[in-house]
Amino acid sequence: MEFDLLKAFSDNPNRILTRDRLLDLAHHRDREPFDRSIDVRIARIRRKVEADPSKPQVIKTIRGSGYLYSPTP
Repeated sequence: MEFDLLKAFSDNPNRILTRDRLLDLAHHRDREPFDRSIDVRIARIRRKVEADPSKPQVIKTIRGSGYLYSPTP
């Protein structure tokens, strides 16, 4: 699923993607209310692609909205 998430982000650079939209694009299964699996997978991706995962610059959290992929920080 990490690869599917990366593809979803690369297909939508500089656009905020909600958790629901990410589940639709990358999860390929029925989602449950309050599904936090996206957050866990994004944390794993950040550990691999961010210089400092505690201060993400590539995949940013937009509070109350979702996530934003910025290929050029």
